[in-house]
Amino acid sequence: MKSKFFTAFLTLLMCLYGFVGFAQVDPPADDDPPSAPINSKLIWLGTAGVLFAIFFFKRKFKNIEHI
Repeated sequence: MKSKFFTAFLTLLMCLYGFVGFAQVDPPADDDPPSAPINSKLIWLGTAGVLFAIFFFKRKFKNIEHI
């Protein structure tokens, strides 16, 4: 019983420590931060995703044929 209580206490303590450790006040933001472009390289990102999907499925089907 003591071991379960101690384990529960340590789990709760670690969870609360995580919340307290990351709960810090943000520094004041700049008056006018520069805007960040969102879609400047989306074509390359999409191409990389399609190539990765092709590579992944080719490897998966290659392993299935050899079984």
